[in-house]
Amino acid sequence: MSRTTLTHDQRGFTIIELLTVVAMVGIMMAIILPKFRISEKTEVQLAGIQLAQDIDVARTRALSTRELVRVAFNTSTRKYGGYLDDNGDSTIVESDAEWQALRGFGVRELPARVQYSRGAAGAIPGDVSSGAISFPDGHIEFDSRGLTTPMGTRGVVYLANDNDPYAVVAIQVTPSGTVRFWSYTQSGGWQ
Repeated sequence: MSRTTLTHDQRGFTIIELLTVVAMVGIMMAIILPKFRISEKTEVQLAGIQLAQDIDVARTRALSTRELVRVAFNTSTRKYGGYLDDNGDSTIVESDAEWQALRGFGVRELPARVQYSRGAAGAIPGDVSSGAISFPDGHIEFDSRGLTTPMGTRGVVYLANDNDPYAVVAIQVTPSGTVRFWSYTQSGGWQ
């Protein structure tokens, strides 16, 4: 009879070696990941820039289509939407057909930690309102010439981060339809 001998020359990793590698990877991730995290100030600024661009898109669509366009803000759902008077009756009811007709941004939700709020900031220079949205009825409308309607309407939308009351931006719209972006500074001023 022949006898089979087993050799113990198999190669592999021991459980201790695997645990050591996993621990080293965990330590490296703990060091690296915070550098990729978006700060509260950056998060609210990105949301504000997006809103300013969307308002500008709405104004541009009003000019190009020669129709009434609305941007409506909903504080309870943290959303805003753009609507185009698709049937030319000079009335917007914020229907699905109207937001599809805009062919712009549709309905957009604010990021999870961003709210319509002033946080710890006061009003921007020239704004006498006290709320987070100073547009009448919570929306802004642009006529066929890209001007706010009713004539002379102006307003501001404030966005703040839930975790940092000083991370605040303001998007101002003038009667001519010009959009201006404001950022609140740690020193307590707007720029």
